[in-house]
Amino acid sequence: MKSKTLNLTLALSALALTAWAVAAPEKTHLARSVSMRKMADSLHAVIAADQRTYVERLAPALAGGTAPGHAELLRKAGQSIQQNGAEFSYALRSLQPINRSNAPQTEAEQAGLAFVASHPGENYYTDEELGGRSYFTAVYAQRADLASCVDCHNANPRSPRRDLKLGDAMGGLVVRVPLEF
Repeated sequence: MKSKTLNLTLALSALALTAWAVAAPEKTHLARSVSMRKMADSLHAVIAADQRTYVERLAPALAGGTAPGHAELLRKAGQSIQQNGAEFSYALRSLQPINRSNAPQTEAEQAGLAFVASHPGENYYTDEELGGRSYFTAVYAQRADLASCVDCHNANPRSPRRDLKLGDAMGGLVVRVPLEF
């Protein structure tokens, strides 16, 4: 009986596989490259998910302790990937930074931060040259999506802005991917 069940299962599997192969469209090409925009968007998605998890889950549990803030954690992670040879980079930037090192450092960052602040839901994309090397640069808005973001930034004595509300743009995440290797 087991043999008949096994044979029936194999026959049905073969039939299903044949039906799928006949119905499946023929592949015309393989992806050999990824657009710079998709690459930057993918990197941003991973970084933003990590950042949100930290802010939502870890920061409240560590409040009052010596845990680094999300901006410091992001900065240290960005430095670490560079030290380990990553070709891409990322950094938090703001037109009104709490820490001056997070101010825009290029014309593309300045333009991108102004754009994402005034165009909710849109990202800023451009090419730029830094140190003789060409980069695809993307800027993604960092919005005050949680009450804890608003409270922390408004209460920080070094903050140049104390009137943040939910949804306000606080700055942006800049992602750079080299256009030449």
